[in-house]
Amino acid sequence: MREAIHNILIFDYDGTLTYESTVVPQVTKDALKKMKDQSLATLGIISGRDLPFLQRVDKELSNVFSFLIAENGAISYFEDLKKKEVLGKDWSSHAREVLANSGIPLHFAEIMFATSIEYAPKISEYLSKSRLEAKLVPNKDSLMVLPPDVDKGTGVARTIQHFGTTRRLFLTCFGDGENDLALFAPADLGVAVSNAVDALKQIADVVTERPGGYGVAEYLEETFLIEDRAKD
Repeated sequence: MREAIHNILIFDYDGTLTYESTVVPQVTKDALKKMKDQSLATLGIISGRDLPFLQRVDKELSNVFSFLIAENGAISYFEDLKKKEVLGKDWSSHAREVLANSGIPLHFAEIMFATSIEYAPKISEYLSKSRLEAKLVPNKDSLMVLPPDVDKGTGVARTIQHFGTTRRLFLTCFGDGENDLALFAPADLGVAVSNAVDALKQIADVVTERPGGYGVAEYLEETFLIEDRAKD
């Protein structure tokens, strides 16, 4: 007997679930809730934002997500177990010490830190002099600095192990930015919304016609919610 395929859908937040604001469109909220209520797939969210922010988003969306991946892959949180997994604690402590007197404006989260993209050359130079290994991830007008072995792709690959062997999972990832290039690496199917950067569209399996959350709703309605759409 053939094993049933377990669909897992992972959504980037800014620019993918949202569009031109930090608000998820109502049509997207409705589609996500139908997916959850009908048990059509396991849903997750991933972002460079911190975990408390994603937990607030999940609450606002009626707790549709089974897992949250924060800080660009460094932190995973499983709703069923109320369990948090963190990568790079020692690296983060060392990075804070190294960069404390750098003079570069930095925003520290639990593990990663971020700054404006304009400081990329200065960050690279400072890290090189201090011999601190790090992964620099540009995302539109910002730059994220992470442990060398952490990005959205590695964060997702680690997290989905919670749901079984990869041979019975089908992973679909949705994104829009440069940091979603790594997100598409472990995906069986990559969906770029129409407002995505060109580099992501070029490697995507699907590019939606509509932008942001509207594009996400478009894909869900045409792929999973066909019967619901016909009724409407």
